[in-house]
Amino acid sequence: MTPLSFHIGKRMTRYWLILLMAMLPLWSRSECLATLPALDKLEAIVHAEMTARDALVTIRRNAQDWKNLLLRGSDAQMRQMMQSRFDTQAATYEVRLGELRKQMQALGENSQRLDILDSERAQLFGKYRGALSTHGVSTLESAFRADKEAQGADIKTLRTLEETIEFLATKSREQFQTVRKLMQTCDSQQLPRQQK
Repeated sequence: MTPLSFHIGKRMTRYWLILLMAMLPLWSRSECLATLPALDKLEAIVHAEMTARDALVTIRRNAQDWKNLLLRGSDAQMRQMMQSRFDTQAATYEVRLGELRKQMQALGENSQRLDILDSERAQLFGKYRGALSTHGVSTLESAFRADKEAQGADIKTLRTLEETIEFLATKSREQFQTVRKLMQTCDSQQLPRQQK
């Protein structure tokens, strides 16, 4: 054994002793570890809610991009830019729905709302594209007819997203209360130990 390895061994022993002393209070709280899965579930629910909110914002932006495409589409350069924005928002919305589906499945939730949203997404964008191909946007009159044809197509999508957000917000509040109760139980178990 060289002097260097002796010093390293001594340092390692000190390190482990310090670590052991630092961990002692945590071992006394080992029964509080039951809150960790509840916290993980709360985090997952909040992430799903945020994804649903992002999807709602995206579909609202898409509706605005639809209006911009109709209003400014008579100019070829603007039509190309507005069509690109519209298509980007549509793709982003599809990605958000995919993320939300995975998150809801991970939570063990029913996918009925997401099935509706996927179905509505296909119908909505089919309606938008059909109105564009039928009427075009070369004049304000044709843009008006295209808008009239697609009008109201997004209502069910918006309502379903709002219901999904409300459902997840309720689940989040319930899970928060579960975590809170677990933390209170943990604290009440810790008080007798600290008084000894």
